[in-house]
Amino acid sequence: MSGTEKNTAEKNTAAGNTAAGGPRAGTAHTAAATGTASTNAAGNAAVEREAMFGVLPVMAKEKLYGFLDAFLVLSGYCIATWSYTQGSYLATLVGFKQLLIGAFLGAILMLVIYQLPVILSVRFGIDIWVWLRAAFGPVGILIMTVTIIIINYPWYAVCGDLFASSMINLLGFTGLHLPSPFHMLLAILCVAGGTFIAYRGLSAITWTTRILVPLLFAVGAVVIIVGFSSVPFDYIMNFRPPRPEGEVSVIPYIMSVEANFAFVITLVGGMAEIPRVAKSERGGYWAGVLGQGLAGSFFVVVGAVMAIAMQYVCGEMIDDPTTMLATLATPALALCSLLLVAFANIGTQAVGAYIYGVMLRSAFRRVSYNTHITILALYGILFCLWGKIIEYFGSFLTITACIYAPLAAILFADFFFVRRQQIDLRAAYGMKGHEDVYRFTGGVNLVGIASVVLGVAVSLAIYNPVTAQVHLPVLFYLTPTGASFIATLLFYTGMSCITPVRNYMLGRNPQVNVR
Repeated sequence: MSGTEKNTAEKNTAAGNTAAGGPRAGTAHTAAATGTASTNAAGNAAVEREAMFGVLPVMAKEKLYGFLDAFLVLSGYCIATWSYTQGSYLATLVGFKQLLIGAFLGAILMLVIYQLPVILSVRFGIDIWVWLRAAFGPVGILIMTVTIIIINYPWYAVCGDLFASSMINLLGFTGLHLPSPFHMLLAILCVAGGTFIAYRGLSAITWTTRILVPLLFAVGAVVIIVGFSSVPFDYIMNFRPPRPEGEVSVIPYIMSVEANFAFVITLVGGMAEIPRVAKSERGGYWAGVLGQGLAGSFFVVVGAVMAIAMQYVCGEMIDDPTTMLATLATPALALCSLLLVAFANIGTQAVGAYIYGVMLRSAFRRVSYNTHITILALYGILFCLWGKIIEYFGSFLTITACIYAPLAAILFADFFFVRRQQIDLRAAYGMKGHEDVYRFTGGVNLVGIASVVLGVAVSLAIYNPVTAQVHLPVLFYLTPTGASFIATLLFYTGMSCITPVRNYMLGRNPQVNVR
């Protein structure tokens, strides 16, 4: 960013802070009125907390993260035990070499494209959900936020379930065997532990990931070494899963690509919460691409190696690293590694609770951050009580991608082709005199909502994620997620080429205050 752009962004961010009508505007006034240092200090603390956990834009002086910290936090977000589950799932679809290429190239290709709008979050210090108020309207964004939470937060029940399995296996490794009700209790403990760290804020999350993520990379290296040393090297490298007779050979490969796209694209809902506190656009963008694409994919491959090694040794693919390491490694090495793997789920839960807590805070401004993360925890616990989220992992993955693919496409198209990196920030915050700019039709941008519905319909028309039936083989080659993304992007961009519709999409007063 040039010096002129930076100054403009900072001035307009400050204007947006005042426009928000929150503590940032009121605190300065109060401090000036009282003239006391203590009030000023307390006000600044309140403002900074509101910027970190609320709706206010984050000023340049408040930015916390360089590339490394942002990379570590986003890596910690991705490398829970669910990565091992994803790797094991992919190993049932394709050979190891195909899996290796697809996991890295598929994930990074998707991230390089759809992470680009993260630049706006770094530049203006705002959540993408503030930007998306212009794409969906103030009521439409509430609908989308609640929808995303409903379909995505069960991921953290996956964390809880895998944490419980890991801890029970660990205790069994020491000779203590717990009855089945303890599985549910341990899953709930994982959700509660991560929520507590999120409650303590970004400082606790930062230090947790600074310590945990490097150790987890070490665990991943250990698992790779143990896996390749426990079975013949050629067995893993040349591994191919058995296929039913008569099955079209390309279908499993496309399913693996779809799984990679879906696995990565489900991160779009919270992709701006960490980059918005990054100090540079480049650092915030690449932290997302590499933290989620490189680190996440590495642990997917680790999970595949583990599953294939267990197939060779035990005759069954097992995606739980505790069982794998306890079976294949020395007791001391296994115990240390398993503890880290188990607690990785709590770290991921913490980052996820923060990300979605701020996302909800952006939509429901009158409810506190702490209340939001408590509600999220209770929702995650419901799925822990249900206890079948792992059983439906593949279907769950594709269902979540049904809504995320069109959401990512709209964000990309709106940022680059419709608003062209410009937005009326005062209108997005509903500042007095600007409330009607993005009101659209009863608070809903009908074009934005219609685009999401179209994208979901395209995905479901191609593939049924519950019955695993392919309905449109020709479009299936694009993958359901890829086809949905492309169809939504073309429709939303195409509608903006019609002059009356474009005027509607830009608002009745498309004045631009942020550049």
